[in-house]
Amino acid sequence: MPGEMPGKTTKMVLVFREAVLMEREAQIIYKHAVEVCQDEGLKDLLKGFYRDEVRHEKTLIQRYDCLRKRYGVKDEQNGSKLFLSRAGRGGG
Repeated sequence: MPGEMPGKTTKMVLVFREAVLMEREAQIIYKHAVEVCQDEGLKDLLKGFYRDEVRHEKTLIQRYDCLRKRYGVKDEQNGSKLFLSRAGRGGG
């Protein structure tokens, strides 16, 4: 049975959601940088940064989903499907 979500936990849910969006923005930036970069060493570094951001996104989504399930929270954008549809993408 879901419990009532404490106020600070509610704030954490919002922080996780915002953080996922920020991770995605960083992924876009790094992916674009890889596309325009001509230095292979730097390109490899940028690909690593991109993969890091994907990993961060997946971790945040997992934590977000744990909180949602624990407290029976319905995401106004069709549950975590919004997030899960983008998680687990390969590197650029």
